Amino acid sequence: MNVASTAAFGRKLQSAALPCRELQSPEQIDPSKPMVTLTFDDGPSLLYTPEILDILKQNNAVATFFILGIQAEENPEVLAQILEGGNQIGIHSYNHESFLTLSDERLKYQIETPQEIVITATGYTPSLLRPPYGFINEDVIAKVPMPIILWSIDTLDWENRNVNVIYNNIFENIQDGDIILMHDIFESSVEAARVVIPELIKRGYQLVTVSDLAKYREAELQPHNVYSNF
Repeated sequence: MNVASTAAFGRKLQSAALPCRELQSPEQIDPSKPMVTLTFDDGPSLLYTPEILDILKQNNAVATFFILGIQAEENPEVLAQILEGGNQIGIHSYNHESFLTLSDERLKYQIETPQEIVITATGYTPSLLRPPYGFINEDVIAKVPMPIILWSIDTLDWENRNVNVIYNNIFENIQDGDIILMHDIFESSVEAARVVIPELIKRGYQLVTVSDLAKYREAELQPHNVYSNF
């Protein structure tokens, strides 16, 4: 992807974003108090994502969901449910191909296609991207015209499928400003969320979206920049 095509791609994303509705901000956020963001990858799942959304709502909390286009095509109604709760949608590619191995044309497809699926389904344009596997290099960073969001705590929920392990991976490492990586495609992750979310709140952490965490920490999200915490 040359400079001209990268610029054109970026203009397309900006123009597509114009009709999008505003995210609902969580109420009574105190910027002086600790806050973290839960992020869920690889959905939306018709079975598990709504359960996580219910848990978040019950605890007056929000999260950011990095969706796969192939999943969003199958479950477009869940995208609206995510946004209705004040949560945020980001892009996680179309079908989880590593960006490190892609041609410029294929990379563009992996970003634009899920973007267009979300816009068509909801009128909302995702503004953040998480690359599959977290794999990036300088070339990928230069070509992706969006802020790239990684994480500071990996629960490894996809690997361990164990509520206690997920819980310990979070609470043995949690700090103010962390971005926590989970997935909304496993029952064990849903069950972990039932325990983790109220416990985070009990310990004084406010649960906000990635964009709100950046805003409250006075960090401006910029294209071609990588963020793992705030």
